Amino acid sequence: MKKVVAFLTAMTLLAVILVGCGGGQATSVSNPPAESPNSTVTSPSPAGDAKPAESQAGTLRVGMVTPDADHGFTGESVAHAKAELEALKASGRIAEFKYEVGGEAALQIAAIETILQWGPDVIVLWPLEGEQLRNAAQTIVDKGVKLIIYDRLIDGFRCDGEIMGDNETIGEMTGNYLLNYFGGELKAGEKLTYLRFIGDSSTVSVQRSGGMDQVIAASEYKDQFEQVQQDYQTDWSNAKAQEQMENWLNTSSKEKIEDLDFIVTHDDEVVDGIVVALQNYHDSNPSAQLNLKLITGVGGRRETLDTFDSPVANGIEVLTYFFSPSFIRESIRLGVAVGYGEQYDNQNVEGQLFLIPTIEIDKDTVAAFRSSTEFKERYSI
Repeated sequence: MKKVVAFLTAMTLLAVILVGCGGGQATSVSNPPAESPNSTVTSPSPAGDAKPAESQAGTLRVGMVTPDADHGFTGESVAHAKAELEALKASGRIAEFKYEVGGEAALQIAAIETILQWGPDVIVLWPLEGEQLRNAAQTIVDKGVKLIIYDRLIDGFRCDGEIMGDNETIGEMTGNYLLNYFGGELKAGEKLTYLRFIGDSSTVSVQRSGGMDQVIAASEYKDQFEQVQQDYQTDWSNAKAQEQMENWLNTSSKEKIEDLDFIVTHDDEVVDGIVVALQNYHDSNPSAQLNLKLITGVGGRRETLDTFDSPVANGIEVLTYFFSPSFIRESIRLGVAVGYGEQYDNQNVEGQLFLIPTIEIDKDTVAAFRSSTEFKERYSI
């Protein structure tokens, strides 16, 4: 049933439409939105292209607010962000920086207030939940401080620029992979049953699920995909995902378990938790049969890639999409460019959304990905 999907190295050069910050949905170049006739094409370069004017070098004060380093992805992201800021200061590109974290909206709001009192020229904000940070973000704008929003959108909010991974395209690619993987051998009337484990209620999860659902809904197989349980919200926790998977296995009938065809997740750490639950179920029920064929994730995480070689993957394939903690470096580079009034990725920055492309990774391309520059950058610190 396997369908070979070529390694999409070219995706690192994929261009996407820019839209106003928080003002619309990004679309493919071939289908620009009618309401955004002035949108332009962008694809952030890995290293950033902006160079400071000689008279401005080293004058910028950068503030940054992110979630806590409470799990693998945010922990790596915080490490990459601090490494980037320290390198920029050491090189003379910026004068000073102040970094604050917050594990809930109230703490992020307090962190913003602390940085505003410190006196920044630009703030890079990674909000836990966009709507709860709307008023604090507006305070930044009202004080004349440049604002870049990373990863999670504040719908309808106007700022100096946004940058994030291309979540909707990840969802669309997942949907297309599923259609290619299962569609060729799917008989009329036959059902494909699946579970989905999302991250949280933010725009990230909405876009990843929405992209997948739209692709499937537009296909000839739309009535044959059956989600057997409402989305599990994992809060990006592998432990929570493991518990949720174990609960489903313990409360479902033998027939329902054996009928499960695939599992969709929004994060590689969630995949890890599910794999542990499946392995435990298999070990404690040696006569039970798992007909599960595919688990999808997002990340390209080293530990999850090892799942390709683990016992549970014997008969269960893994699909993931590159989405790296190192992406946060681009948000800082964008913020510095905006702070100096420079171009980013050879474009004037006018409040638009920049989307960072992804790479599709399955068992046939994982070896090439492990040798890629993207993989090496992620694990460069």
